[in-house]
Amino acid sequence: MSETRTRTLNWFVRGGTLRTPEGQTHTIDVDPLVVGREEGAGVRLTDPEVSALHCELRAVNEGILVRDLGSTNGTLIAGVRIKEGILTGSAEILCGQTKLAVEPSQKTRVDVGFADRFGGLVGSAPRMRRIFSVLERVAPTPLSVLILGETGTGKEVVARGIHDHSPRKDKPFVVVDCGSIPPTLAESILFGHEKGVFTGATERKKGALAEADTGTLFLDELGELPLDLQPKLLRALAERQVKRVGGSAFEPMDVRVLAATRRDLSLEMNAGRFRSDLFFRIAQVRVELPPLRERTADLPQLVEEICVRAGKKEHAGTVLAWIEQRMGAHDWPGNVRELVNVASVAATLADTPEAIDDVLTLARDDDGQPRAAQTAFTEAKRVAVAGFEREYFASLSKAAKGNVSEMARQSGMERHHVRAYLRKYGIAKSE
Repeated sequence: MSETRTRTLNWFVRGGTLRTPEGQTHTIDVDPLVVGREEGAGVRLTDPEVSALHCELRAVNEGILVRDLGSTNGTLIAGVRIKEGILTGSAEILCGQTKLAVEPSQKTRVDVGFADRFGGLVGSAPRMRRIFSVLERVAPTPLSVLILGETGTGKEVVARGIHDHSPRKDKPFVVVDCGSIPPTLAESILFGHEKGVFTGATERKKGALAEADTGTLFLDELGELPLDLQPKLLRALAERQVKRVGGSAFEPMDVRVLAATRRDLSLEMNAGRFRSDLFFRIAQVRVELPPLRERTADLPQLVEEICVRAGKKEHAGTVLAWIEQRMGAHDWPGNVRELVNVASVAATLADTPEAIDDVLTLARDDDGQPRAAQTAFTEAKRVAVAGFEREYFASLSKAAKGNVSEMARQSGMERHHVRAYLRKYGIAKSE
């Protein structure tokens, strides 16, 4: 395994200042500055036309990145409603009826730290080094952390690393996947239940909060947590006590909460699907992991690390050369998880490089561009799943006579998910 590098990289960004109509000034740097009506917003406005979380600003290399957070009335610059844009000069941002003056500054150097790894995560890109420095400072504290990022970026690896670098490292680390909790059992899974309180409750059982007592509870896919359960979780965290379903007494608990999500919780809060008070309780510290396509300079280090863990360190050069030759234009939609799959297989076969091409098939888009390297099994599985999905939603559309709400009811899915599948396979609602 390569030794931890002790040099820091130069990372320059263009920050600036934001001024409110009342004359308050806020600094814009690499950490997002959130504008909204919520108490937890960095710039809190009382304008009723401003959403709970309206927009955010942060410093990047080119200037100040402005991103709308799914606000109701939009974020406007020079009369144009934007979703995301970069300011390189002075500008006025309109949020509701409130005008905010933004003034970019000269490029300044950002301290990105020395470490090129944290727990199971590795990377030398400036953004990753800064994340590692934040995690090193946060891990020993009792602060709750919300980890953001696409699927496959390593959110659970970060949570495990925080736990392992904390005073609770020898205590329980309990994982709850909120995306797979059956709605009818969600409360029981989190809080536990008494014997006989519902059909199948044959014994008294602890919930995840009690099991994590003195340790860490990791709530994966927090954005999937049922809305009716959110105030109960908030109360348990605020009061540091838990009551089982069907129980009458509260039990004290000492739990550190870490959470992760691939959803944009700002959009969820503005849409009323996620409670802002729970968000700010859990997101005392926010860490956003970049997708692999935004840190491809880390590929050599990542490939080396994967080969070391596979017991094939000597094959790292061959694997990297194959990836650079065959997948140079690939944007890695599966992120580091996809790279681990590809590099692990390639490392195993690197004694005879031609075998890598035989086993790893390079799937391509309709325009002939490479999309992903997959094992023959994975590709066959992908084709089979796609066939099932196409047939299922075509039949569902026909049975529901194109009514998306009825299709959602029959499939047990959200309407926007149903619409996504219809678009994916070109199924007309009337079919």
